[in-house]
Amino acid sequence: MEKTDPKVVEQYFRELSRKVRKPLRLLVGGSIALIVPELLVRHTEDIDIVDEVPREFRDQPEFIEDLKTRYGLMITHFQQHYLPSGWSSRLKYHDSFGDLQVYFVDPMDIFLGKLTSIRTKDLDDLRVLVPQLDKTTIIQRLNGTMQSALASEQLRERAKN
Repeated sequence: MEKTDPKVVEQYFRELSRKVRKPLRLLVGGSIALIVPELLVRHTEDIDIVDEVPREFRDQPEFIEDLKTRYGLMITHFQQHYLPSGWSSRLKYHDSFGDLQVYFVDPMDIFLGKLTSIRTKDLDDLRVLVPQLDKTTIIQRLNGTMQSALASEQLRERAKN
């Protein structure tokens, strides 16, 4: 599969903004938040939004389906409980597209969120990210922000691997 091009993602955001009529913050996590700043090079079909896809987009499924067909990208969501505590204070402003302001979840928070995943693609992402992130910061943030996730023995074991 062809890698997801950060420029194509930018074009997607620009078109998505056409349906925004008042200021809207879009909080993006997952691989897109790593692919656009070029920390990760791979294919993805999802633009993962924290908690829920905004109503402006949910109410226009034909428009979203058209973007999916044209760009090969689908706007989806994931729940914030997969992220370390305090993640929202570390959001990174990406860019504005009209009234649409795009913020990315901090790469370290995405990394920590993927630690407890069993999906192969997440494990591959971790392998690629490790040399790019500061090990001391990983350990500090893991100990300081992932306590609730690591309270589960099953999740703690996954993170060790």
